[in-house]
Amino acid sequence: MSRSAIKAINWAAIAERVPEEQKQLFIAFKAKSDQYLRRMMANPESSPQLNWDYYRKNVTIPGLVEKFRKEYEALTVPYPADKYTSLIDSEEKQMLVDIEEYRKKSEREIEDINTAISSLKAIMPYAEMTMEEFVEYHPECNCGTVNNPSIWPHTPEMKEAEEAALKPPGEDDHDH
Repeated sequence: MSRSAIKAINWAAIAERVPEEQKQLFIAFKAKSDQYLRRMMANPESSPQLNWDYYRKNVTIPGLVEKFRKEYEALTVPYPADKYTSLIDSEEKQMLVDIEEYRKKSEREIEDINTAISSLKAIMPYAEMTMEEFVEYHPECNCGTVNNPSIWPHTPEMKEAEEAALKPPGEDDHDH
């Protein structure tokens, strides 16, 4: 991570989004990050410049200073390749797509709910309805009528048991 990137972290914005049960983990993570930043800032951004003239005057072994100078200038410490930023960016793009899909789905659900609310507001109040009017508005709640009675809990299993109990003895479901 570069020096400018680690300084640009908006810790307050992140802290607002951290759930209460994870605050301690967040504080520990921020402390480690701050410690890393302090250690990084204690070191210079580039390698120190050496006074080669001083060493040429004071080192008596011929060619040693030039050999060290060549090796020092040829030395490069590669900065680790950034292989995670592209992954994070692609994950962010996918997350934005997912968020947009969820938003559209939620808007459709809100429209459906508002339609249902409008239809409920349009019907007469339940306190003023007869049972027949209620069944007309809500046929899925029809527990039975005078011609088609059923017993509580009005499940298909209970309906089958009720029909079996009403059959005359000796009548089977099989054909002989």
